[in-house]
Amino acid sequence: MRNLINYQLKLVAALLILTIVFISNKAYSQEEKKDISLSIQYQKIINQHSLINISAKFKDENGFNPCAKQKFDVYKVTVAEGESGESQEEKIGETITNEEGKTKFIIPYKITTPSVSFIVRLENSKLFEDTEESVEALDANIEATIEEEDSVFYIKARLFLPDNQPLAAQSIEVGLARLFGNLKLGEEDSYETDEEGFVSVPIDEGLTGIDGKLTFRIALNESDEYGTIIAFIDSNKGEKIEDESTFDQRTMWSPPNKTPLFLWIFPNLILVSIWSILVFLTLNLFKIYKSNKTKKS
Repeated sequence: MRNLINYQLKLVAALLILTIVFISNKAYSQEEKKDISLSIQYQKIINQHSLINISAKFKDENGFNPCAKQKFDVYKVTVAEGESGESQEEKIGETITNEEGKTKFIIPYKITTPSVSFIVRLENSKLFEDTEESVEALDANIEATIEEEDSVFYIKARLFLPDNQPLAAQSIEVGLARLFGNLKLGEEDSYETDEEGFVSVPIDEGLTGIDGKLTFRIALNESDEYGTIIAFIDSNKGEKIEDESTFDQRTMWSPPNKTPLFLWIFPNLILVSIWSILVFLTLNLFKIYKSNKTKKS
């Protein structure tokens, strides 16, 4: 009987210890969840699509680190008509951050309206606390043309609302799109639209491109009201790039099948000469050996 009681006490104690360990681990894991810094930005590329740029990072003892491979849900927010004015959320998709903690969510075309509002939310993560950020933007457009005045070419861009109302006093950046960034045009970093929503920027001379083709980037960047709006315009007014590559020629830095001829000829001549001398010496040694053997006999 006493053994049975001792066994029951041990069993209860073991269950109690396991319960305490489980609760402690659960509480510890909950305490380990980290807060993240979430940044989102609305961007519209004319004649292409609209998107939301998402960047997430967290801070630990080593500083800030990217929130890699985390799933974020994207919601469209609409305000109900009537006196209530309650907002309604509709999930329109999800996206996963890359190794740098960044991702782009392409907004479905049918959702684009004169005014857009979105929420980006992180939920039920094992590593991070739930968090969300919202972004709102009014729709606007950029039109750009290239015109010539007094033998000088200009980029003329107009910023306006969907109802064709011009947007004045907005900073527009104009540059030449390159592979690793944009080369600004003119002397200013940005140009302010006039009362009719126009900016006019001269195209610098001597700009080079493949077959003389250039792509210019016109952008309203990180506006509090309109987000980022980008338009591209192509031109053939550049100078053609001359191909100075010697890859297909016989040079010291060419591929093996394009080795300079003298590097083929001279080393082989040297090798043939060395082997000829060795063969000549070998033959003479053999003759001397045979001659000595004949004399002895």
